[in-house]
Amino acid sequence: MNQDANARSPVEDSECVSGLQIGVVIVGISITLPLMYSAGEVAQGVGLGAGIAAVLLAALILSLMSIPAAIVGSASRLSSYMIIEHTFGYVGAKIINLAFGIFLLGWYAVTAELFGRTLYLTAAEMGFGLLSEPVYLLLSSALVMATTLYGFKAIDRLALVAVPLLLLCLVAVSFFSLRRVGFGDLLQIEPGEMEFTTAVSAVIGAAIVGVVLTPDLTRYAASVRDCIVASFVGQGGGMCAAYLFAMIPVLVFGELEPVLYLFAVGAGFLAVVLIVFATWTTNVINLYSTALAARASVPRGNYLGMVLLLGILGTVWAWYGVAERLIDFLLLLGILVPPVAGVYLSDFFLLGKSRYSEEQLQQRPALDWTALLVVFAAGGASALLDNRGWSPTGLGALDSLVISALLYLLLRKLGGAKMEIWNANRH
Repeated sequence: MNQDANARSPVEDSECVSGLQIGVVIVGISITLPLMYSAGEVAQGVGLGAGIAAVLLAALILSLMSIPAAIVGSASRLSSYMIIEHTFGYVGAKIINLAFGIFLLGWYAVTAELFGRTLYLTAAEMGFGLLSEPVYLLLSSALVMATTLYGFKAIDRLALVAVPLLLLCLVAVSFFSLRRVGFGDLLQIEPGEMEFTTAVSAVIGAAIVGVVLTPDLTRYAASVRDCIVASFVGQGGGMCAAYLFAMIPVLVFGELEPVLYLFAVGAGFLAVVLIVFATWTTNVINLYSTALAARASVPRGNYLGMVLLLGILGTVWAWYGVAERLIDFLLLLGILVPPVAGVYLSDFFLLGKSRYSEEQLQQRPALDWTALLVVFAAGGASALLDNRGWSPTGLGALDSLVISALLYLLLRKLGGAKMEIWNANRH
């Protein structure tokens, strides 16, 4: 699948692939170093039994949220950016894209901080701990920026090899960890103070941006069945498995840092190389996507300058310890991102705007204020409800998705009714 092609036009039927293939790509995108850390925090926070339940519930919710978004992509054959432009207008799409760019930059910063820490701990474990952790952060960020500028195409393909190997590594590490401490004993470990709904929301937040942007991949899906397969294999299967396997060694060794429990289990240097390489490739893709989002929203300067500027900003953000509040960051993503999907899904399925065309796009206002205000209102309201403990579902992501869809539908219906009354009075 060539995602750079057909940026504004529908893909051809001849380019379609199976839902299983799309699901495997989603799995590859999902397995990251921040996922391993968040899995460990969830396991330590709620315990293994509740952690498994939280992951399974989150995976089910993500799959069910992903299916309608996937169908929009398959039916329209358009990228998520073009779907958003049809819903929010040309200017509105740039504003939404800029917001996604900020979220992606935050994800880049989280990964950059954890990447630097991983290199630092690896060097220390191998007896080469001569440099401080911030130096490794700067060196790893410089490597990522240079690769994004000059070697993206090659490393993008290599990521498809490194990430599945990392998943196999997690499976092996979990297996050997369970030979030290039995599964039943792990279930008896006293959990921390994290609430179950917080654990579910954190897992959802780790994947929510990918769910909203699912059409970028499923525009290559041939049928609704392929969309369902891609959603359950990608969001339900692969990511769920990665979380579950990443929990076990954290609890066995009482250690959140992947490098330390990898060396403790005897996986050593080879496993760390896989983590480093997978993180390197993942953050190159993060920076590349961030630069594209920024270029689409603020079309000034060239690609080189944008990568350097955003790479430096992300590194500064990482320097100040964004990863120390990883769960809070994931909870925030889980509340602020779903309203975008809520609006375009409501527009597509409930308001009959599913026949996207260039003519329809031309009839859209440059900025659809209703759609844009619903996104901010639903996100803000859901954050407030969650903060006050008044969440209707207990999950901020579901609240914001449902509120945005219903609010957008209500305002559109009211607007249409007022227009009909106004036209009747004119005659």
